[in-house]
Amino acid sequence: AKLEEHGIRAVNYGVVFGPDSTPSEEEWRKVFEFAQKLKLYAITTESEKTLDIIEKLVKEYDIRVGIHEHAKNPNKPNYKLWDPNYVLKLIENRDPRIGACADTGHWVRSGLDPVECLKILRGRIVSSHLKDLREFGKVSSHDVPYGTGVSNIPAILEELKSMGFEGNLSVEYEYNWEHSVPEVSQCIGFVRGYGTARGWK
Repeated sequence: AKLEEHGIRAVNYGVVFGPDSTPSEEEWRKVFEFAQKLKLYAITTESEKTLDIIEKLVKEYDIRVGIHEHAKNPNKPNYKLWDPNYVLKLIENRDPRIGACADTGHWVRSGLDPVECLKILRGRIVSSHLKDLREFGKVSSHDVPYGTGVSNIPAILEELKSMGFEGNLSVEYEYNWEHSVPEVSQCIGFVRGYGTARGWK
């Protein structure tokens, strides 16, 4: 009701359930029912251990699921979702509504070129947490407004456009939390301005 009051459409929910979690079908079903009620496009998760349940519910509810990735962490050697090749192996033989949530910032923090990562997952990108970062290959690197960092946002947008991406881009700006609205607005303006200059609709 609150969303309708303000003319806003929710499109995605998550990240729900971490990489070590094993939620039951009942727990997953509650998430899918919530997503269905809000008419969401997709759900984002890192629960790679429950892909059989996820696939069953994706087919039942016709709601997409994107596998999210955090940065490579030497203190967590068993965490592999930072690697797009690993994510591709998880999803390539699954229902096509199961794909990746492309977190470009965490790829950059992991020392990966986000455009090359998108190419690896081409055709399986469900959504994106679009970030531009101050430094490459550093876990501590923080967000900066699009076009002012090292992530090459124009090339990312070009690659998404070339693959016919139809999911949602989230401005996941995780810096200057209390006063980030101007930076978030600048990010939105960059995407709109770039698309307009390229004649995109």
